[in-house]
Amino acid sequence: MDRSAPPSLLPAAMDRDRMACNPIGGSEMATQSTTTVQKPINIRKWVEDHRDDFRPPVGNKYLYRGEDFFVMVIGGPNARNDFHKTGSEEYFFQLEGDICVQTIEDGRIVNHLVREGETFFIPPNVPHAPHRPPGTVGVVVERNRPAGETEHQQFYCPNCHEMAWDEEFDCADIVEHFRDSMEAFWADPARSTCTHCGTRIGKPGPVERIEVGEDVTILRCGEES
Repeated sequence: MDRSAPPSLLPAAMDRDRMACNPIGGSEMATQSTTTVQKPINIRKWVEDHRDDFRPPVGNKYLYRGEDFFVMVIGGPNARNDFHKTGSEEYFFQLEGDICVQTIEDGRIVNHLVREGETFFIPPNVPHAPHRPPGTVGVVVERNRPAGETEHQQFYCPNCHEMAWDEEFDCADIVEHFRDSMEAFWADPARSTCTHCGTRIGKPGPVERIEVGEDVTILRCGEES
């Protein structure tokens, strides 16, 4: 019996052998990187070293800022009542504790419980609002926005549930811009008063805890279940 490969398969097999002997780095099409490769980061040690930096309203700090994407570590509690909407995907990984991420789907708020050790993906153009109790730590990965690409920070009325304000902006620094934008909204009665029912949307207290029953209840400091 002839155990050799059929002639029609020999060229492909030979090509694979040549590729194994000639790694990508030796290809004429390969480009040489001048970027210094960073050393691995012990993320748990990094979190312990930076816990004091996780302050409301958002509690986020850059872990990595590259050319294509950036990575933030976010610690609870946060104190925000806005929804973020951007034209690109977002990836969540919950490192410590459980959080609730609210999304606007088909005109209604949907609660997503993200437990410790779980990941969560936000599709493009879905308004979302993470709520993080004390002691929680999560990682969020986002794509860098090219110049001219805008995103939205939206506020919904807690009384009539209509959108009360939609801030569209070109975000150069999400850590600084989000905090400043929230503070400006809360301080301005013209922005923070719902035009549908007249309710004033105030600055929220920090998230105290999340209760899980038939649905997810987000409780802030000073509130009772």
